[in-house]
Amino acid sequence: MTETPVRDRWLFLTPEAEAELPSAVAALAAALGEPGRAEEEERSSLERIVVDGGYPEWLAYLRERRMLLERYLDRQGEDALSRHVADVLMNHWLLALTVPGQESAAETERSRVGAIVRRLGGLRRR
Repeated sequence: MTETPVRDRWLFLTPEAEAELPSAVAALAAALGEPGRAEEEERSSLERIVVDGGYPEWLAYLRERRMLLERYLDRQGEDALSRHVADVLMNHWLLALTVPGQESAAETERSRVGAIVRRLGGLRRR
C-alpha cells in the first residue's frame, strides 16, 4: 500500500462539502441577490481546488462560504438551509483539526462556525 503524500492528506476532507455545498451555497447567494455563485460555478470552483489547488485554497473557499452563511443569517435568519450549511461546515472544521499544517487556521474557523452553531441553537442531526 502506498502512503498518501503529506501535501495531499487534506483531500479526505472534501467529499461531503463537494456533494453538499454547491446547491446550498447557490441557494444562500440567490436569497441574498449575490451573483456569480450558481450551482455549476460552485462545482467548478470546488473541482479546481481539489484537482489543482492545495489545502490553503480549500480553507479559503470554506472561510468564504462561512462568511456567506453569516450574511445570510443576518439578513434572512435561521432556517433549514442555514442549519444544513452550518452542519456541513462544522463537520469539516472538526475533521480539519486532524490535518497537519494549518491547525491555527482550522481552530479559528472551527470556533467561528461553532459560534454560528450556538446562534442556531445547536444542530439537529440528519
